[in-house]
Amino acid sequence: MPSQFFGLTIGYSGLVAAQAAENTTANNIANVNTEGYSRQKLTQDAAAALRTYTHYGMAGSGVDAKSIDQIRDQYIDMKYRANATLLGEYERKNTYMGEIEDFFVDSTQVPGFNTIYVENYYKALSDLTKDPGSVTTRASFIGQAKSVAEYFNNMAITLEKTQDNLNQEIRDAADRINSIAEQIASLNKQINVIEVRGVTANELRDQRENLVDELAKYVDVETKEVDVYNYSDPDHPTGAKNFYVTIGGACTLVDSYDYNTLECKAREEKINQSDIEGLYDLYWSNNGSKFSPLAPTQSGQLKSLLELRDGNNKEFFNGNLKDAVSIGDQTITVTVPEGHLTNLNMSGIPISGTITVSGFEYQYDSWKFEENANGTGTYTFNNISYKDVDHETVTGMHDDLAAGATVRIGQSIDYMGIPYYQAQMNEWVRSFASAFNILESRGVDLEGNSMEDVCFFKMVDSQGVERNLTPYYYEDRNLWEDPANPGSYVGPGTGYGLDGESCSYVMLTAKNFVVNSDIIYDARKMATTYNEESSTAVDARDLVNDLMSIKTDKDKMIYRGGTSAEFLQSILSDIALKKQSANTFEKNYTTIGQALNNQRLSVSGVDTDEEAMNLVKFQHAYELSAKVIQTMTEIYDRLILNTGV
Repeated sequence: MPSQFFGLTIGYSGLVAAQAAENTTANNIANVNTEGYSRQKLTQDAAAALRTYTHYGMAGSGVDAKSIDQIRDQYIDMKYRANATLLGEYERKNTYMGEIEDFFVDSTQVPGFNTIYVENYYKALSDLTKDPGSVTTRASFIGQAKSVAEYFNNMAITLEKTQDNLNQEIRDAADRINSIAEQIASLNKQINVIEVRGVTANELRDQRENLVDELAKYVDVETKEVDVYNYSDPDHPTGAKNFYVTIGGACTLVDSYDYNTLECKAREEKINQSDIEGLYDLYWSNNGSKFSPLAPTQSGQLKSLLELRDGNNKEFFNGNLKDAVSIGDQTITVTVPEGHLTNLNMSGIPISGTITVSGFEYQYDSWKFEENANGTGTYTFNNISYKDVDHETVTGMHDDLAAGATVRIGQSIDYMGIPYYQAQMNEWVRSFASAFNILESRGVDLEGNSMEDVCFFKMVDSQGVERNLTPYYYEDRNLWEDPANPGSYVGPGTGYGLDGESCSYVMLTAKNFVVNSDIIYDARKMATTYNEESSTAVDARDLVNDLMSIKTDKDKMIYRGGTSAEFLQSILSDIALKKQSANTFEKNYTTIGQALNNQRLSVSGVDTDEEAMNLVKFQHAYELSAKVIQTMTEIYDRLILNTGV
């Protein structure tokens, strides 16, 4: 049978449990405004009953305070993080697409394409039709042409700065992911040191969950916690747990006490012609493999930053080897299908760079394009080399490959990012400069000199030197017939070459697009009429009338199936589509996130009214347990002092 003093033990267990519950409630109230704090609750069970070997069976022995546990719902946490990943992606897209839209929008405060090209440029050209022999009128038009070039120069530089900002954000995101991984691994160790003793490290677990929440904004994240068992007693857990974090689908970031880090490596070569130098690619530092969260099933801020920085709308270089190659070959030929790769005005291939053949990376220093009769094209890449395991440059191919092997530069990214908008501007300036220069090349200047070898629009190379732009000729291209070569057609930008002071149009970009400085300084050197016998024709306007038609005549210039004047409309429609999509999804995921957060708070948050009630409830429990002890004390006092027991 139980001791005569057993009632004191029962009362004491009640005091301990009530005190623990009161302290837990006090801790909840103190952390009511602590971000990420999870409400805690005392878990208590009836203490094991004693066998009394009497007719009433067993006697209760009080209460056991088992543990103080967090109140969390892992399913809600998982949904909250999945939504946070999507919200992080569309927040960045909405922000940056808004910036890009502002760059292109034409307003009274900041004149844009319509004002500079559609209105001012053609007004000046119209004035020139009225008085083509006036040097002042010529100079006014040339100034407007210079403004068109400067508009594209400034837009290209602005987009470069945006790409640089995105590049820095990618590096910052990688650094933060590394820091989170390190902190989680450290917390795993601290938690296990505490919990192997049979208690729960609630506050440390809250810190870890907060870090996982933050990580979910950057990348898709999954967590798993597994009990650690004693090898000598595999049926009983040690109290320690292994905590795993994977990101990007199946990449292990944290493995209990160990963690991996992401390393940013600057590209040695450009992937897109108008990319800035030093764009980062992400690699795992533990094994050197590449990390790319661009799969359609992935999301997060890091994915959106990469898409915005590198997005090419799936317009990248991809083809197949035309002929088999052998080890040591320094030239490869690649067949590409009909499409953007067969129109070099749309080309974004760097003049020199890195090309991937059958999964292996090579470097090339130049390329040439030939158009095939069936609409396909053939690229020839020269001076192929690669880096060996010691990072030494080796000339030629490193393996034998059969015809048909896959070849690509960069990768397909289904988003309209900075490279896409740069390519759109490059296409426009190449088409426009070519159309204008071809007409000008057929005329004579005010002194009667032929413009055959003079380009009105030129490009500036990396050394700051102006270069003429040279068209190529193909019989089967439905472009402008060359009067000097009947049956031949002028195909601007259909090849790459550097010959003396001349460059192919494929080297012209929005950034290096300029008006011939000789013509800027001397407006008399511009042609307004075609080369005719009459010496009085030098101030005629027949050529200017044809220049006017570039605005709307698709036979002179076509851009994305429309006219030259429809550039801004085409670009803004692209931007508006992406901006509207990002804005809509951001609002949707913000609303869903708020709902999920409210669900979280309903489970894990501290309710001050509820805790106030708990204070009173546990206070009464404590007072009653104290009353039990007081009553038992009086009973024992009476029993011992008055009965002589």
